[in-house]
Amino acid sequence: MSDYIKFTDNSREVVTLTYDEPLENTNPFGKKQYIYGVEETITGCTKFSATEKLHEKIQLLGAEKGTTLYITKTKDPEINNGYAFFKVEGSEDNPEPKKKSKPLHKSIQKFEEQFKPKETELDTHELSLRVEKLEKIVAALWKDKGDDDIPF
Repeated sequence: MSDYIKFTDNSREVVTLTYDEPLENTNPFGKKQYIYGVEETITGCTKFSATEKLHEKIQLLGAEKGTTLYITKTKDPEINNGYAFFKVEGSEDNPEPKKKSKPLHKSIQKFEEQFKPKETELDTHELSLRVEKLEKIVAALWKDKGDDDIPF
């Protein structure tokens, strides 16, 4: 018995990834193939093979280790000329996993840094609240002292 999940037509499989990244191979026909490790299913399967398109769909979701996915293989003669295609969804607990981006080249990071807003220690709202508080204190001090007295 194979430890690969066999996706059957028009059925939905629930898988939980056990690794952040799949293994990448080239199949006998020269196409890229991706092997994903998953938590053992009831049938004893621990991995599945993904085509480039299925891999892209999984990556678009930003799936990583521990992410539960629903993968449906759809095959209908009236849809997509009868060719099978996959639909990938996140679980109910995590419907849209965070999309992760690959690390950028240092030159791209440096270029993008110039467009990021400069971080300030205090934002404008917090500063205005502090100024208002100080103005109230100064007004109270001026009120307690006479016009001739210095509040310091």
